[in-house]
Amino acid sequence: MLTENPGGYNFILNPYPTERISRCPLCEGKTGQKKIPLLIHVDPARLIALNYTCRYCGPCHLLIGHTHEIEHHMTEAFRHSTPELIGNRYLVMGTVEKKYWREGLTEFKTPTEMIDHTTTFTDSYEDIRLHRPGWYKDGQEQPVMEPPPSCEWVKVESELENE
Repeated sequence: MLTENPGGYNFILNPYPTERISRCPLCEGKTGQKKIPLLIHVDPARLIALNYTCRYCGPCHLLIGHTHEIEHHMTEAFRHSTPELIGNRYLVMGTVEKKYWREGLTEFKTPTEMIDHTTTFTDSYEDIRLHRPGWYKDGQEQPVMEPPPSCEWVKVESELENE
């Protein structure tokens, strides 16, 4: 269960590209939107601050990101500079102060400086898991829908051959 974090947020990723989250998975209240810079660590050792519009539940202080959108933005960001990072594991670490993120657009910021201006998420975040819709017998558990694999955030075959 997610906990309250003064000054910080809770975070959940939605891995289903065809499912939009309009209600909070915790309190069932309507969600709004919040544009906020997310700090993402991409293996082996790369940080990217992505100004991203999340779904947001104020009472739960919950940000909801959509995996396919985040991966699309990261793919575009790395496509020309460091394409070998595309498809690597990543972790959304927290939120960066908006003012500091803006400064980083024109000035070089070290990873240490970036982390110093980052508020980590309250709990380690998790992915949302949806159940298959349909009619089921009393007591029968609904099976969990497996999220589809990423279409963009995958290693290119020529890169795999070079490793």
